[in-house]
Amino acid sequence: MGKLDCFHMAGVDLWFNSSDHEPPHFHARKPDKWEIRVFFRACKRSNLVFNVKFPPSGSGPSGKERRELLNLVLQYRDALYAEWEAKVDTRS
Repeated sequence: MGKLDCFHMAGVDLWFNSSDHEPPHFHARKPDKWEIRVFFRACKRSNLVFNVKFPPSGSGPSGKERRELLNLVLQYRDALYAEWEAKVDTRS
């Protein structure tokens, strides 16, 4: 597991799984609340592209949290991709 270096979000854990699958994404978790996968290359100016891992029937982050994550993703997208390439092995 490789923690994100390019940005941080208060109260949220952000990481790449070291052996993961395409498309490029990172994991975000607010402990005991939600966990999502963010597909940062697919995100657009008004749309955070993600899926919810926990809770199974949950909606994930609040609207405010989604906007904050989206702003960070758009600001650091190139750095996120560079980290993905350096920290994730998709061959397994």
